[in-house]
Amino acid sequence: MALLHSRGLRTTKARVQLLTHLLGTTAHPSAEQITAGLREAGVEVGVATVYQNLNRLVDAGLVRRMSGSDGRSRFDADMSPHDHAVCESCGRIADVDLEPGVRRALDRATAGDRHLETWLLTRTAVEVHGLCPECRAH
Repeated sequence: MALLHSRGLRTTKARVQLLTHLLGTTAHPSAEQITAGLREAGVEVGVATVYQNLNRLVDAGLVRRMSGSDGRSRFDADMSPHDHAVCESCGRIADVDLEPGVRRALDRATAGDRHLETWLLTRTAVEVHGLCPECRAH
């Protein structure tokens, strides 16, 4: 996979399978969920291998690490600017599409914030918290 090579990573079978799995989902799975998903797909991989490769993919800027409200790390291979909803009960993270005006307002607000005037911002993101549909049903 040229994407791995372009970021200075060796193209190993485990990395290709892991990155392909993440690119094929809009969920934001934990390392354990990724391991289970790969195993369900017939890929024999250990959780330690998943963790090691996730760390390398995060360091290379190919995957984003986020924290669910349950304290577990979650992973997202969609590196485009986007926002998230976080379930305060189960930790699930879902993508949300904000109105373009909200994004522009956020960019204007951070550009004029005196506390950020010496910062070089590389991205902004909105994170809304609540209960996912499954947790609301219980």
